[in-house]
Amino acid sequence: MKIHEWEPFLRTWSAERGAALRADDPSEPPLGPLGFDPAPPERIAALETRLGAPLPPSYRSFLEVTDGWRWAGEFVELLAPAAEVGLLREMTPSVLEDLTLWEQEDLEEDEDDEDGDGDEGDDADDEEGYESARWNRAVQVSLTGDQTWLLLDPGDVGEDGEWAAYRYSSWSGYGPVRHDSFATLMRAEYESFRALRIPGDAS
Repeated sequence: MKIHEWEPFLRTWSAERGAALRADDPSEPPLGPLGFDPAPPERIAALETRLGAPLPPSYRSFLEVTDGWRWAGEFVELLAPAAEVGLLREMTPSVLEDLTLWEQEDLEEDEDDEDGDGDEGDDADDEEGYESARWNRAVQVSLTGDQTWLLLDPGDVGEDGEWAAYRYSSWSGYGPVRHDSFATLMRAEYESFRALRIPGDAS
């Protein structure tokens, strides 16, 4: 998603969600825009100062269009405004613990595949104190949802300056889903909304 595409994309999303709600219940009042006023430059700069790094291009340009977002997909009720974005380990430490366990299990499976025997050996005690660098540095950009969180990883940066982005739902039965950028994560959330809310949609 190019920077200049945010506004038409978000307008379309707002309109389609409103239409989907009215299709479910014709008495539903018209839905207002899902977005908010743009984040002022000083608020974005303050967030970058708190995080200690420039924001990735697609997320920065998103905030320049709307400071937060309602109903990002079907399971995220609110994306945080810039002033409320922060580190996952500080905002929702229980999710940090869940994600660390998923990562530890993945590492153990990789080691078992390499060893071929699955023997834990002398490493079992070391694994009890495992800490994930990735999830310790993860930035939480969603506030409320159905046990679902959207995250950015400032330590996984592409050549285009984009940070890897993740969606994690604790009820899904699988671990976090990685995307190359915030823009591609939002596109996936939009497609999820369409799949669940627009019958017969083939996009």
